[in-house]
Amino acid sequence: MPTLFVLNVEEFHPLIESAREQAGVSVQPGPRGYTRISAEGELHFNRKALGFKPAVWYGALTGGLVGRIAEFSRDELRIVGGAS
Repeated sequence: MPTLFVLNVEEFHPLIESAREQAGVSVQPGPRGYTRISAEGELHFNRKALGFKPAVWYGALTGGLVGRIAEFSRDELRIVGGAS
């Protein structure tokens, strides 16, 4: 199950809110100071839809993840199950 840990700071709030709106995606408290986002399928986010500047976008994975990064380009992030 792909899982993304997101630091609980205002800059990453759109990522957490986007995850809450996606079918099949679970948003739960993670370790202290983090939110855990996980899915049965894949996690998928679009930088422009989130309104992220590139610097914030490239910092989105700093909390860690479980799974494998299938795509992490300037505008798309896809995390799938499997080893990271």
